[in-house]
Amino acid sequence: MALVIVVAVLALLAGLAANRFLRPRLLNEDDDTGMAVKDLVGPLLTLTVLLLAFVLVTANGSYGKAEVASRGEARAVDQLVESAEYAPAAQRARVQADAVCYARAVRVQEWPAMADGHGSPAPSVWSTDFRRVFREVEGKPVFGMLIAADNKRSEEREERLTQATASTPSAIL
Repeated sequence: MALVIVVAVLALLAGLAANRFLRPRLLNEDDDTGMAVKDLVGPLLTLTVLLLAFVLVTANGSYGKAEVASRGEARAVDQLVESAEYAPAAQRARVQADAVCYARAVRVQEWPAMADGHGSPAPSVWSTDFRRVFREVEGKPVFGMLIAADNKRSEEREERLTQATASTPSAIL
């Protein structure tokens, strides 16, 4: 997002400089001399504005989707912790501790890695431990609730990671 802002500011400054230095030359020339610089600058400025608008809309859409996915993931982790209340004490404590560690791994390790468009393997360690605990409660009524909450958490994480990658084609950037 910072790159988009920097490009927008540079494009604005280039447009202002072109307007300041090229405009006096454009106004002094006769229209009969053939193609003038103003005939080229206008369409180029229009194209630049359209490309910039496309980049901003795409980046904003991706940001919005990532925000929704991160909120959904947080709700799913919360639901997982609440569902663990119905599990036996040993499994409940492990699921709740794993959820805290998972949230910390996402916040401390994965979010900084997402700035570069990558994920981190650290949260996967804790999601794998969730599944180990789930095997211990298989066949009990709480099993289905835990699996459903974990599946939702997994889907939302995947969406968040997908939206962390650059959505603007590299050719446009």
